[in-house]
Amino acid sequence: MTAAREVLVYERDLLVQLTLRWGKRVAVKKDDLDLDGHFDAALPDFPEHLVPVLALPGADRLDRDARERILSAAWIAYNAKTAAIEDEIILPACRLMLQERIPVRRDDVAFDALHQTIIDEHYHILMCHNAVGVTRRRRDLADVRFAPGVWSVVQGLQAARAGLSGFDRDIVDIAFSLAAETTISGFLSTLATAQDIQPMNRITTDLHRRDESGHAVVFRVLCGSLYRNLDGVQRRMFREALITGLTAFRSADLAPWVTVAAQGGFEIDTGQLREWAASRPVPTRDTGPLQLLLDDLGISHDLVDMVQR
Repeated sequence: MTAAREVLVYERDLLVQLTLRWGKRVAVKKDDLDLDGHFDAALPDFPEHLVPVLALPGADRLDRDARERILSAAWIAYNAKTAAIEDEIILPACRLMLQERIPVRRDDVAFDALHQTIIDEHYHILMCHNAVGVTRRRRDLADVRFAPGVWSVVQGLQAARAGLSGFDRDIVDIAFSLAAETTISGFLSTLATAQDIQPMNRITTDLHRRDESGHAVVFRVLCGSLYRNLDGVQRRMFREALITGLTAFRSADLAPWVTVAAQGGFEIDTGQLREWAASRPVPTRDTGPLQLLLDDLGISHDLVDMVQR
């Protein structure tokens, strides 16, 4: 037995342990965080180096108040994107994999794992909503809102499923969810480990990140069982959708940052952001957890390597 397969066999056992320990390990089962008690008005809400609008020409002339409002709006945007990923990509895939027509692992453990994940994801959306509610109130940004469809990853899913129906569309939806759940921890870690920002923001993000480490196992096990039950054409469709999903998660968001900049009175357009993004390396995502599944399924690492270039 290869090392990769031994890991996957262990994870199948771990899936049982994850469901048994769910009540002790997940955020939804813990006491609610005192958000206002962890809010420090003197600290920024978001790391400056993660806000592309502050790297554009003219940003250096913004006063402190303008920069702080942009950072607060960036935190609101971050949560809006996180909630959109959960609501538009992860939750629909979980519900799909509960359907009899989807040939995934189908036993009590898988049933429990999916429903526990669904509860977790709904709670994560609530966590985002509550944390952003404090920011809107304390920073006077009540009108800063983002529709789910403005994010590049949601747009990528919509484009990938265009013209598809039935099981073909289901395959694309689940492949996108695999891309999300096996790489999202890195996305969350950028804030969960930021020590110079609002404690409330760092702590809530870290609670979310901890849950996602378990979800990565759930999705690897279930998506692996799905892939093994697909025919050759369907497997190719799954691989192509997975690549598209990984690419979409690394694509730059444009319009939302225009809205963020506007909160500090900084007028920019999407063209400036597109030019800025084109001049910089595409951000990487941690694909280590996904590589374990690719090894077990005998799928070449080129699937991930071509996205990371």
